[in-house]
Amino acid sequence: MTTIQDNAMGRAFQNELIPPARLLLLAPSEPRAPIAILSPAKRNALVACFNAGGLQKKDGAWHGLPGGKPVSGMTTADLARDGMLTVTTNHRFGSARLTERGNWFARTLLCQGTTANSESDGQVSPRYRCLERPL
Repeated sequence: MTTIQDNAMGRAFQNELIPPARLLLLAPSEPRAPIAILSPAKRNALVACFNAGGLQKKDGAWHGLPGGKPVSGMTTADLARDGMLTVTTNHRFGSARLTERGNWFARTLLCQGTTANSESDGQVSPRYRCLERPL
């Protein structure tokens, strides 16, 4: 069994797993993640992982919700190196979960509706709430 959890930045903070039941996206005082640094593929992977509560490796690709767009293995590995996913593999099987950092980026993406994924069409799902900061 292999677990990829190493990264150069704050291992303990970034590798905490977050339960998928957290429906509040961003609190009013919470800063937004710097999502401009993410490629469209990474954005889609984070949102797919958030919506599905994780990714599962199946048929050589990583999948979130059934019928969803598959996530490339390279994208999954890049996100693990960036400290946004914790990946566990056992031979051909694998699972990936958001870390605290990955959860923050995914919640920012969902709140701002800035994924390139056709499933989201740039819209925030009605099951999520974004609390705006007071002016």
